Amino acid sequence: MEMWKIDKNFAPGNVQADGNVTRYALPCAPFDLYGVYYDAAEQRFARLPADVAAATSEGVVWLRTHTSGGRLRFATDSDYFEITVRYNILELYSHMPLSASAGFVLIDETDENRPVFAGAFRPEAANKEGFTGSVLLAGGKMRQYTLYFPIYNEVTGIQIGLKEGARVAAGRPYRPGGPVLYYGSSITQGGCASRPDNCYPAYISQWTNTDYINLGFSGSGKAEPAMAKYLAAIPCRAFVCDYDHNAPDAEYLQKTHRPLYEAFRAAQPDTPVLFMTKPDFDFDPQAKERRAVIRDTYDFARANGDKKVYFLDGETLFGKADRTHCTVDRCHPTDLGFYFMAKAVYEKLCEAGVFGK
Repeated sequence: MEMWKIDKNFAPGNVQADGNVTRYALPCAPFDLYGVYYDAAEQRFARLPADVAAATSEGVVWLRTHTSGGRLRFATDSDYFEITVRYNILELYSHMPLSASAGFVLIDETDENRPVFAGAFRPEAANKEGFTGSVLLAGGKMRQYTLYFPIYNEVTGIQIGLKEGARVAAGRPYRPGGPVLYYGSSITQGGCASRPDNCYPAYISQWTNTDYINLGFSGSGKAEPAMAKYLAAIPCRAFVCDYDHNAPDAEYLQKTHRPLYEAFRAAQPDTPVLFMTKPDFDFDPQAKERRAVIRDTYDFARANGDKKVYFLDGETLFGKADRTHCTVDRCHPTDLGFYFMAKAVYEKLCEAGVFGK
């Protein structure tokens, strides 16, 4: 029996073979999609529904279809991997490489304790509408893979190619208990890592085999009422609130930070919440005032009996000895900066019992 008669996702329109390579047009079983979904009406991948974005800001409307946090998990014994990507139009950034803003990274996670970098796929600046890339894999047995999507750019189509005749199956599931939900700024989104798997939510996910949702929006994480309502309705194992950077000033932060917490806590009374302040406090004259606002929300929650709130001071995120190497532009982290951030956030989430034993 042909597989497409059992599973419509294997219909001839989704799977094609040319005698050497079998190609799968996503979304397609058995590939598991995380962190983004495919909007068939808009014919592109997205992180956030259009109506929620429209109720917040133009920035969120634009960035909702940038694929930060998107991942594809699958298993195969193929010794060849190919990806063909289509963009709406390739966007370039002066402070961030294409390997992160528009590229994909494949990680071999067969050994859960020792993930292996399997390949990076990126366009050239002239590839405005898409590109094709390939790499040889270890093959020989069924191996577990995670493909990380770009931190920026609108991806309108993805086709995966594997050696014809190779087996392919669903990937290893993430640990039960749901995703960690991250909300914040361009730093949360992943600017300016060199690869999409090097931003701090991705590091933590890989260390713990935990799913995550990245709702970082460059310049646009401002905790509007519609966004607060949406975040509160997402089932998650923990909520990391990291939008300090995008509040225009301390007064705005004062007006929105506690209401965001209260909306989330009303909907999810038992979910750990981690409040963070900005890591690049050195260059903001309002940093101490803003930090005090966020600390006040934490103190308010604790004073009212909430024992599942946590506070992470941004002044500790980059450490002390190597701070000068932690940002690209006195704001957005380098890979080193993200690594230090990930370690600090991971430790706090462990303290909160988010990852269990």
